[in-house]
Amino acid sequence: MEKGRTVIVGAGGFGRELITWAGDAHLAGRLPPLAGLIDDAPGALDGFDYPVGIIGSIADFAPQPDDRLLMAIGTPRVKAAVAGLLGDRGGRFATMIHPTAVIAGSARIGEGTILCPLSLVSADAAVGRLVSVNALSSIGHDVRVGDRSTLSAHVDLTGGVSLAEDVMVGTGAKLLPRVKVGAGATIGAGSVVYRTVGPGRSVYAAPARTLRAAQPDSAAR
Repeated sequence: MEKGRTVIVGAGGFGRELITWAGDAHLAGRLPPLAGLIDDAPGALDGFDYPVGIIGSIADFAPQPDDRLLMAIGTPRVKAAVAGLLGDRGGRFATMIHPTAVIAGSARIGEGTILCPLSLVSADAAVGRLVSVNALSSIGHDVRVGDRSTLSAHVDLTGGVSLAEDVMVGTGAKLLPRVKVGAGATIGAGSVVYRTVGPGRSVYAAPARTLRAAQPDSAAR
């Protein structure tokens, strides 16, 4: 069991999810006990009933030497700014692997990355620093995920996909084999991506094409 305390950075939806999942990781001996959350909106948890609360603002937080921070901010550019701010103050971001996550022995996971319940990282995949992989998302064999990228729930990165840094992938998106996505791009929820996405581009929707026209039934001729 690690010494110190765990502090969640951000008290939005993902931060609230991490309250439970960080507790699971603590019970599995993978994180120190959860002390609370930091957020610049002091009322972010008003109306919710959780065993921990807001213990300070991001702007004023002074990390202690034994603190382990969990990044609960999804938007990559905001994540980068907050990580830089807290890192300059000596903050250390913990790697959280939920007990139900499945990771191949040949996969590599970067510092500060969060793997949520029932996520999968397959053979020879490489996941960068401060990446968020939400519940039930799958990272296939030989996939590369750049620093600070965010995979929402139910995302499927199939074999050989490559995401550069700071990519945001929406819920339920599927990237077909060997697709490359440039830095700072956004993949909308439910998208099916089958070709390269350039840096900073945003793509949405699931293109459906007719593979074969239906043949008229012989009885209708």
